[in-house]
Amino acid sequence: MAKVLYMPSTPLNVLVCAALANSRRETDQAELWLIDQKQLDDNPYLQALQNWPHSPFKKIKVLPGKAKGRGKLLERKANFGVIRQGLKLFQPDVIAVGSDRRIEFQYAMHQLTRHQSTTQGWYLDDGLYSYAGRPYHPIKDSINRWLKKLTYGFWWDEPKTVGASHWINQAWLFQPEQAHPLLKNKTMDRLQSKWISGSVTQEFSRLVTDQFDFDGQVLASVDVVIIIPHPNNQLKMKDYASRIHAFVEQLTAQGKRIALKYHPRQQGEDALGLAQSDLVSVIPTALAFEFVLPLLPNGAKVIGDVGTVLLTTKWLREDLKPIAVLNKQDEFQQRFVPMFEEHGITVFEGFNFDL
Repeated sequence: MAKVLYMPSTPLNVLVCAALANSRRETDQAELWLIDQKQLDDNPYLQALQNWPHSPFKKIKVLPGKAKGRGKLLERKANFGVIRQGLKLFQPDVIAVGSDRRIEFQYAMHQLTRHQSTTQGWYLDDGLYSYAGRPYHPIKDSINRWLKKLTYGFWWDEPKTVGASHWINQAWLFQPEQAHPLLKNKTMDRLQSKWISGSVTQEFSRLVTDQFDFDGQVLASVDVVIIIPHPNNQLKMKDYASRIHAFVEQLTAQGKRIALKYHPRQQGEDALGLAQSDLVSVIPTALAFEFVLPLLPNGAKVIGDVGTVLLTTKWLREDLKPIAVLNKQDEFQQRFVPMFEEHGITVFEGFNFDL
């Protein structure tokens, strides 16, 4: 039985780790160490993981990432001590991570490969960077590489894009055929969309929604999810508020059940006053959208505009129908059209379409 250590840092990382570990529970022994966490007390994802009755993880730890300036070095050295102790006890064969740029991951790989050359690193799909790559800045990245090597050790590897470091042997992606060229030399495996919508992953997602005082069961009967963009982006889109109001009224008149997801930076529960009908629910702004996706019914529409949420929807739930509403005459919105069309997301110019 393989021992796999999962080291997520973001909500998407946590969900992907949970889905993959659950799919492999018959063949693996798994632990999850939540790294780089700003919030240790009342961390909603940690609480949900600890409350999960069918968890595939035998042990869960959390490592802080709160310090700044000089304190960061002390915090990381303390984390290194926790990692060394944890590795001695668990002795994993594999470490899986959403970003091989995380120093906790590279340090753990360094520690293990000093003693056993067979340790593998897995890169788990973290969204856009897996396909479009991370912007590479030769001078800035070169300086960062040498600073990290001199500060922590010459084991540090500065990858040109996420997942491309020498520590990674295998990449688990939702769309392996569209992987960034620098990931093509890794062993490829496909993350299955059905793992995200499976009953055990849904159970975990409901535990996460509970942490935000939101009943995830509501999402099971939703016809349409509308993603409201960042407040600054709303201002860049002409007549956005009036157009979205008219669209919500049109859908409720047709008897459609709607869930609204405002951007986390939006102030207030329903800043645009869109929830005027019992058919409209408002998802908490602080709840990561990744944990909404497992709870939606097959065929639900997810409607958005600028940003990467629609791409995440496409990758994690291939049975859902993401739709982008973008004005191709607007320079700001037009930039997103080629990317969406390349990934098979339907693009309309306005809200005048039938669902």
